[in-house]
Amino acid sequence: MKRLPKETREEIKAHALKKAPRECCGLLISNKNKFDLKVYQCKNLAESKEGFFTIDPRDYVRATRYGKIEATYHSHTNENQEFSQADKENSKKHELNYVLYNTQFDSFHLFDYKRNGVSNLSKEFKWGVSDCIILVKDYLKENLNIETLIPEKFQARDALWNEKHPTLIEEVLQVNNKFKKVYPSGRNEFLKNDILCFSIFKSKFVKTYDHWAIYLGNGQIYHHPANRYPTTEDFGAFYSSKLMDVYRYVK
Repeated sequence: MKRLPKETREEIKAHALKKAPRECCGLLISNKNKFDLKVYQCKNLAESKEGFFTIDPRDYVRATRYGKIEATYHSHTNENQEFSQADKENSKKHELNYVLYNTQFDSFHLFDYKRNGVSNLSKEFKWGVSDCIILVKDYLKENLNIETLIPEKFQARDALWNEKHPTLIEEVLQVNNKFKKVYPSGRNEFLKNDILCFSIFKSKFVKTYDHWAIYLGNGQIYHHPANRYPTTEDFGAFYSSKLMDVYRYVK
């Protein structure tokens, strides 16, 4: 499940607001079309419903009559926009993605058990507005108070930006000359906040960066893949094979 249709979001939101300040919970069901998700509201059996949820097993059985269960959803009515460790463990155990809606921030998040990753479903991908370059720029500002200059000629981008400006990421790193290339021999030598430069769409033997990410530590990266959502996920075999260079901020 890579996307959450507008109608599905609206139904989950309405359910959450109706049950607030208690947590709501439910299931997302698909038939033949995986993008046409049916919201099946469930009873929350948790003793403390303002901070926990437990889906009624009878609701789960009933929901299976309508199609394939694609995900579980629940709400948070406080400032917490993160999945608990128990949520993640249950997601993996049951091989079922989890969706979280936060009523205070009006935000949706997805935990993908296969990728062991969390996506912010409230930020749609858009070239030059919400893409991998903007994500790294915003991350550096919010977490390290670093202003990253994006040359004006690169600010308006589209899906062909890498063909038009194949050295874009390299030039940005050169303009912001406090980023130095490092040569870690393995992931155990990467540091939190390292910038990872990938060649996703071309051979890694072609010296072209076409994707940017931040290394978060503990084997995870933070990035905004094309036509997906901002995501934190494992730095697995695929991304390892596409990595070209690593840059580090040096004061």
